[in-house]
Amino acid sequence: MLRKLRSDGKTYQEIADMYGVTKGAVYWQLRDAGLASTRPDHSKYLPWKVKTEHAHARPAMMLRLLSRREQGDKLPDVKTRMLDKWLGEVKAADVVVCYHRDMVPNPASPTTGGFYYSKRRAEDGEALVRDVSDDDTSSFPKIADPSGSR
Repeated sequence: MLRKLRSDGKTYQEIADMYGVTKGAVYWQLRDAGLASTRPDHSKYLPWKVKTEHAHARPAMMLRLLSRREQGDKLPDVKTRMLDKWLGEVKAADVVVCYHRDMVPNPASPTTGGFYYSKRRAEDGEALVRDVSDDDTSSFPKIADPSGSR
């Protein structure tokens, strides 16, 4: 049945909604049956081993959306608008996204911490992220929210 739904073009989320389960549950069933494609690689934008509690921070979600879009996924219109708005905010604030497992809550991740924004440096070039996971936590910058709301 799952094979038929996928071949009919149904997304994992659509199938999940039909059965009242999570998208992940659909993926795992298809994977175990040898019918799932491999998970997308988001390491270009998420080069860190992110703690579970940080995985749903806004920067993490936006970086995964950007990765999906660059890999050819068609995003729902609402997610495209959210991503484009966030990218505009980050660009206007001239910041890059950074991550450190021990970063305290801050404007980028006000509930759980982990992700934070840092002023762009010359060595960042046009990159959207800076991998500073090995940096000492005493060097954490105090950066305003790129949306200007905080």
